[in-house]
Amino acid sequence: MKRLNFFRLLFVFIVTTCISNISNSQNYLGVIHSNYAGIMGADLQPASIVDSRFIVDVNLFSFNVDVWQNAKNFDADILPKRNWLYSLRKDTAWQDDPDLYENAFSDVTDYEDPNAKARGIYTNVQLDVLNFMFHINPKIAVGFSAKVRFINNVDEIHPKVARLAEDGLDFEPLWNQQIDGSLLSQNAMAWAEYGVNYAQVISDEGEHFFKAGGRLKFNQGLASSYVHAGDLDFQLLNKDTATTLRGNFNFGYSDNIDKYFEDQQNGGVDFSFNEFYQMTSKLGLGVDLGFVYEWRPNWKDYKYDMDGETNIWRRDETKYKLRVGASLLDLGGMRFTKAGRSRDFSVDTENLNLKIFEDAETIGQFSAIVDSLIENDPDWTENEDTDETYYMNTPTALSIQVDYNIWKDFYVNATAYMNVNNPTNASNVRAASQYSLTPSYDFKWFGLGIPISYHTYGGFRAGLGARLGPLTIGVPDLKTLFPGGNVRGAGVYAGVRVPILYGHPSDIDNDKVSDELDECIDVPGVWTFRGCPDTDEDGIPDATDDCPMEPGLEKFNGCPDKDGDGIMDKEDDCPETPGLKEFNGCPDTDEDGLMDKEDDCPEEAGLKEFNGCPDRDNDSIPDFEDACPDVPGPKELNGCPDTDNDGILDFLDGCPETPGPEENNGCPWPDTDEDGILDKDDDCPNLPGPKENNGCPYTDTDNDSIPDKDDACPETPGPRSNDGCPEIEEEVQEILKTAFDNLQFETARAKIKEESIPSLNELAEVLQKQPEWSLQIAGHTDNVGNAQSNLILSKKRAEAVKEFMMERGISEDRLFVLFFGQTQPIESNDTAEGRQANRRVEMTIIFK
Repeated sequence: MKRLNFFRLLFVFIVTTCISNISNSQNYLGVIHSNYAGIMGADLQPASIVDSRFIVDVNLFSFNVDVWQNAKNFDADILPKRNWLYSLRKDTAWQDDPDLYENAFSDVTDYEDPNAKARGIYTNVQLDVLNFMFHINPKIAVGFSAKVRFINNVDEIHPKVARLAEDGLDFEPLWNQQIDGSLLSQNAMAWAEYGVNYAQVISDEGEHFFKAGGRLKFNQGLASSYVHAGDLDFQLLNKDTATTLRGNFNFGYSDNIDKYFEDQQNGGVDFSFNEFYQMTSKLGLGVDLGFVYEWRPNWKDYKYDMDGETNIWRRDETKYKLRVGASLLDLGGMRFTKAGRSRDFSVDTENLNLKIFEDAETIGQFSAIVDSLIENDPDWTENEDTDETYYMNTPTALSIQVDYNIWKDFYVNATAYMNVNNPTNASNVRAASQYSLTPSYDFKWFGLGIPISYHTYGGFRAGLGARLGPLTIGVPDLKTLFPGGNVRGAGVYAGVRVPILYGHPSDIDNDKVSDELDECIDVPGVWTFRGCPDTDEDGIPDATDDCPMEPGLEKFNGCPDKDGDGIMDKEDDCPETPGLKEFNGCPDTDEDGLMDKEDDCPEEAGLKEFNGCPDRDNDSIPDFEDACPDVPGPKELNGCPDTDNDGILDFLDGCPETPGPEENNGCPWPDTDEDGILDKDDDCPNLPGPKENNGCPYTDTDNDSIPDKDDACPETPGPRSNDGCPEIEEEVQEILKTAFDNLQFETARAKIKEESIPSLNELAEVLQKQPEWSLQIAGHTDNVGNAQSNLILSKKRAEAVKEFMMERGISEDRLFVLFFGQTQPIESNDTAEGRQANRRVEMTIIFK
C-alpha cells in the first residue's frame, strides 16, 4: 500500500468514514413547491399539506441523490456522445487516455489564487418509504413520514491542502510555503427519521388566507463521525518533513463504526449495512415549523353552492395569486456514544518526521501513533475531553418561498434555502444553501417545472422536474441527463405515489345539485326535490304540479288560489277577490244572498226584490227611493208617515198626532188668550184684546210713547220715525247682509259649508251684544224635486242656522224658524241663476 502521511490519512478518513456522503440541500427541486407536491412538499413547508388539492396522498417510495463539489470541473465535452450511459458503458475508448485526468479535470479556482474559496464536497441521498397525508376536515390535515437520511459535510478545506491530498506530499510547488488560517471540517451522520405532521388553517377571511404546520420528528441515529482541524498552520520542507505543524485537532465517531475499522484492520470487511440499521444513538427529537400566507383577490370565484350547502370552497383548485411561506426545518439532533479511537489533541512542533505515519493504514493505527506522540513528545498534548458522548445537530435550515400565479396553471416560484447551523461547530451536519427560481406548469395529473438555481457547491444550474400521474422524476441540473460543458456534480430524484385528489362534483344541468344525487339529471331543478324542477317555485315539483307555471298550493296539486278563498283560480269566477263556493268564488260582501256583481247595493244587506238594496223600515219602498227610510210610510208619500192623516207629513207636522191645517204646520188653531180671536188672527195671542185691535190690548209695553197698536215693536223702545222699533246701525245691517250673501249649504243637505262660518260668527257676536234682539230665520228652496222634500229641506236648513247660533250662545227663545220650501220664490225658477237665488235662508232681526 502506498505510504499514508499525516495529511493524506486525515483526508482519506474524512472521505471514507461515511459509506455515502450527503448534503441535505433542498430535495426534489422543481416539484417540491408544487401545489400537487402532497406529502413530499411537507419536507420544505410543513403547512403545505392543509388546504392542498389532496384528500389523501401516499408516497410509496421516492429517493433523491445529489453529488456536488466546488473543487474540480469535469469537461463533459470530452465524451464521445452527449449521453452518460453510452459514454461510460459502450464507447469507452476515451477512458484509456493516459492524460485523461489532466485533460478532463480542471480546478474551479487555482489553488494559488488568493481569492480561492475553501473546497468542499457535498453529496445527497434521501430515501422516503411510505409517507402519507390526509385531511381530517377542510381545515386540518395530518401526515406521517418515514425516511432514511445520510448527511456528510466535507468543507472548509484549504485549496493548498486539497492539492496536497490530490497530488501527494511530493508536490514540490507547495514546499517551503506557509499554509495557515485553514479550517478542515468534516461532519457525517446517518439516521432514520419518523415524522408526524400536523397543519391547520388559521384564518380564511376573504382575500387573506393563513395556515401553519409543524412536523414532530423522532430520530433514530445509525452512525456519525466528525473531524475538525482548527487554527491549522504548517509548512513542508519536503515530502518527508514538516518544518512546522501547529493546530487543534479532534476527530470522533459513533462506537458502532469501531467494528468496521476492526474488520478493516483484520484484513476483511464482514460488517454489513444491516448492522448499522439499529438504534445507535439515544432517541432524538426534531421539529419542522412552517407558516404560509396566500393573497386571494378573486376568492369569490372559488366558492360554489351544491347539494343544499352554500359558500363551499373549490377544494380542487388553487386560489391564490401570491403565496408566501417561511419554514424552519430540521431543528433538533441526537446524542451518540463516542468510539474509543476518538481523539482531541493539539500540536505545536517543528521538524516533524512524517515517515512515522507511513505504516498507518487504518484509523486505529493512526490513533495509536497519535497516542504515542502525545505520550512521548511534549509538543503533542491531549486536550481534556471527559465526555463519553457527543451531540450531533440535524441540518437546520431556514427557507423562504414565494409563489406567483402568472395565468391559469402557470406559476413562477422563488425559494431560498439557507443553512443555519454554525460551520465551526465540531459536531453538526449542515445544509447547503440554495436559491432557486422555477417557472412551472402545474396541473392535476401533470406538472412541469424548470428550476434555475444557485447552489453553494454546484454553482448555477438549470434543471427539470416533472409529475406524470403517479410518477415523480427530475434532475436539478440538466447536465445530469445531457452532459456538456463543465460539470461539478449530478443529481436525480424519482418516486411513485398514490394520489387521491379532491374533485368538483359534476352538474350537467347546472342546477347546483350534483349528478350523483340528481334525480332529473338533464333538467335543471332544485335541491329540495333532488334536482327535479319546480318551475313556479311553489314547493311542489313539476312532476306532480297540475299548474307548473303558476305558484300554487299543495292541496290543489300546485294550482293557485290567489284570493285565498279556498277555491282554486281555474274554478274561481272571481280569482282576484275572495268569495263563496256557492257563487263559484265570487263575493257577497253584505251577506244578503246576492253576489256583489249582481247586487245594486253590495255593501248593504238587502232584499232580492230590490236587487240587494235594503228597506230598513219594511214599507216596501227601497231606502234609496224612501224619503224616510227609517220610518214606514205609504208609497204616495214617498215612504214618509202622516199619522193624523191631515195631509201633512209627520216630519213637517208640528202636531203629528193631532190633525190641523197646513198653515198652522198641521196643528189646530188655538186661542191662547181666550179672547174669542184665534191665535192666527190674534196679534196678541197671549194677551186678551178687542177684535178691532186684532186681539191686542192698547198698551205701550216698551214705554216709548207709542201705543202698542201703533208700535211696530211694542216691547222694544224705538223712535216714532221707525214705527217704535229701534234703528239698526248700518254696520249691523252690513253684517246681516254679508251673513245672508255668504250662507251656503252642501248640495241637497242641511250642512253649512265652511266658507259661510266667518260671516255667521260675526252675526252671532252682534246678537250676543244685543240680548234684546231676536233673529227670524226663514228657509226657501227652488222648485227642483218634490215639493214636500223641498219643504223639509228648507226647514232643515233654517234649523241648521238656528242650531249654529245656539252653539254660539244665543238662547233658543230669541231664534224663530220659518220654512216655506218652494212656495216663495224671489226669482224665476226657469233659469239656473233664478233657482240659485231661490235657494236661500233669510235672516231678519226682530224685536218684541
